Amino acid sequence: MTARHKPNRKRSIVRGGLAAAVAMAAASGTLPFLLTDAHAESAPMTIPAPDRFKPVANPVYGAGPGGVVERTEVKDQSGLGYYRWTPDGGTPVDLPASSPYDDVNRIDGASHVSVTSGDVVAIYDFPNKVQLKDMKSGTTTKYTLPDGHFYRGVFGSAVLTATRDANGNKNVLHVLRMTDGQLTDIPVTGLNGWVAEDNMTLGGDERTVAIWYAHPDGTRGVGLLDLATAEVTPVLPGATGADAQVVFSDAYVAWYSPEGGNTTGRVLPRATPEAADTKIELGSGGEGTPRLGLVGDWLLTTRQVEQAAGDFLVREGAPLTALPIAGGEPKTLLAHAGWRMAQVPGGSLAITGGASSRDWALRRVFVGDDGAPALRTVREVAPKEGKLTGLSLTAGHLVTAESDTTYLSALFQRNITLGAAPSMGERSLLARPDAQTTGETAQRVYDSRQPVGTGDGRTVVATTDADGAQVLIVLAADGTKTVVPALDPQTGEKMPTGSGHSSAVRSASGRYVVFGDSGRGLEDRQYVVDLDASGGPKVVRVRQGQGALAVWGTKLWMPGDTDGTLQAVDLKTGTVTETEPITDNGCLPQQMQAVGPWVYWDCYPSGAISSGHGVYNTQAQQSSYAPRGTLGDGYVVAYEYDRGQLNLTPIGGTPHTVEAFTSQYNGPLVEADRFGGAIAYAKEKNARITVLDSGVATSSVAEIESRVEQSVNLASATDAVWDADWQLSKAVTGARVTIRNKAGRTVFTGSAKEYAAAVAFSWDGRNGDRQYVNDGTYTWELTGTPGDGSGAPLKVTGTIELTKRA
Repeated sequence: MTARHKPNRKRSIVRGGLAAAVAMAAASGTLPFLLTDAHAESAPMTIPAPDRFKPVANPVYGAGPGGVVERTEVKDQSGLGYYRWTPDGGTPVDLPASSPYDDVNRIDGASHVSVTSGDVVAIYDFPNKVQLKDMKSGTTTKYTLPDGHFYRGVFGSAVLTATRDANGNKNVLHVLRMTDGQLTDIPVTGLNGWVAEDNMTLGGDERTVAIWYAHPDGTRGVGLLDLATAEVTPVLPGATGADAQVVFSDAYVAWYSPEGGNTTGRVLPRATPEAADTKIELGSGGEGTPRLGLVGDWLLTTRQVEQAAGDFLVREGAPLTALPIAGGEPKTLLAHAGWRMAQVPGGSLAITGGASSRDWALRRVFVGDDGAPALRTVREVAPKEGKLTGLSLTAGHLVTAESDTTYLSALFQRNITLGAAPSMGERSLLARPDAQTTGETAQRVYDSRQPVGTGDGRTVVATTDADGAQVLIVLAADGTKTVVPALDPQTGEKMPTGSGHSSAVRSASGRYVVFGDSGRGLEDRQYVVDLDASGGPKVVRVRQGQGALAVWGTKLWMPGDTDGTLQAVDLKTGTVTETEPITDNGCLPQQMQAVGPWVYWDCYPSGAISSGHGVYNTQAQQSSYAPRGTLGDGYVVAYEYDRGQLNLTPIGGTPHTVEAFTSQYNGPLVEADRFGGAIAYAKEKNARITVLDSGVATSSVAEIESRVEQSVNLASATDAVWDADWQLSKAVTGARVTIRNKAGRTVFTGSAKEYAAAVAFSWDGRNGDRQYVNDGTYTWELTGTPGDGSGAPLKVTGTIELTKRA
């Protein structure tokens, strides 16, 4: 007996209660369109977009007691918006400062914004304009820098500038102040030599500025510029200024530079900076560059991580950690945080961070009653919508391919129920690479890959393995994964790779899957996989050359031997049937889809909309025109680019607009539930999904493939149970199997397991009294009610031979 697939989950009912659904929609004022000669559809359902895994960038550039200067990531792009002042508990106010293209906020750039005194925001505009905006009083003080002065920062009410010396170097410092409407200029003294020209300003507050200086003897260090006296006191001799940062609190001054692989911070008491410094190890285990802050007697640190191009691990930010300056155990304040921290005069600090993108918020860190740092949330920062790259809907089982809702591209799943009371199950992870996975191929295994449901709870994805070879990944609903290589079973030859070969799942129905090339090139190869083959899933057929393949039940459809015909091969029996010529001018179909009695063909998938494609009814043996699109059970869903409309066309009927988009799109993601009557779509750049009933009466439910044991020995030591699996054309409810003897008397009846559009049943040969039945031939009958309420009930019968031979 072949291996069977029985996911350990309950199947969702796809649709039902259609009249009640229409009444509900009418009451809400959103009655959907009704198609002629069809049942009424149920109310549509909107599935909210998932949150992006990476938190919204919200860097803090300065903070006062009553607010912060920040920039927030723009909603529809990854760039940052304008600088703005956000008062605690108040409405953000845009600042008259240009936004750079990145997050540097360099002092020597075209724009620099800071807060270094109270709630006064300092704005510098290149080359010589400075504004001090008091955000409480609303007053503004404006400076125009004297000729030859270069901006080096605003600290309190003082503007620090540099001028050139006799050698042309910008190393003469000045403290400018506005006094009684007049600009005063006080040269800085105490350097006894020259200061470094580039990046000389390392940090500061309203009292002191840390600068990088060079002594005449050639040594370098950090100097503290007292703004009240305009004098510099050298401290931390030998400390570098390269990429250094210095932060101030009322009690301490802290320095750090990553130059030379340094991992140690240095802390000085502010009242006695000439005292010996305290060295604090910042740790070498994490990625990125440590960033510092001070709160009370604690040194705070997080890390600035640069995400390189080609790095596909989406990052949430490093932890915010508090290190006791006097020594002791560190304390984690936030699981993740942005790398910018802003000191607040008086001893607190502002930063953006949280446990995840859903917990992201602007927060203040302050000294708690116990002397340790504590947190207060100022404003929540809502997550951005994640990106959707593909979706699959089969028998109410919705699978989405998402590029950024977790640390790597992944697949998620949920069950959908339409009908009178539409509902959606919990979204759960189906598959993603491990966070420690290395190599671009392994990390991107699900990136931009289209998932396809098989109708029995499984999902298949065509992708590449670590060696770049094409493979089919088979996923059970519990995430169990099987990998099927694209190998010719006769020759062992692999599918060709390169830009000319693009593997994808072309068709799937229960146990059979077609994947590989498109079938448009002479060297293209398409592989037919039996998911339930003896020994596990494997390729059972290969077609090379032009022409598409599609599978439904046990029938594999392909171009026929005669021009313009289609051919069906029964994958179990090998029986071949061929249609009469049906395609336009005998053209060769290069795309095919199969659903129920319908076979969609398209000879020119990228050609003109008006010709070269149609639908063939295999039961009525009739051909019909249909727009180029996605085939459902009795309809085609197509997006009309010129008009921006998503249309649904009943086969042989008039198209109806599902939704007219307000702007031009490259096209939505669209899926028709081949094992039901629902459609699902998501607009471009929008991960919200709409699911609704097609409004077209679906075909009657039928068995399209089965694995039913014909006999069983109840005395067997290895297999004493009768097992049966049926793949149906759509989902049913209330599935039951009844066993009758030759006289027609019922000996056993029981509920079958329903999953997606498949049913499974096992029987140990005992009757309702738990006694074994007699040897002999018994008739079984499978019954069920169509989940969508369309068509006659399911009824499938057969016989089984029971014996009890030891």
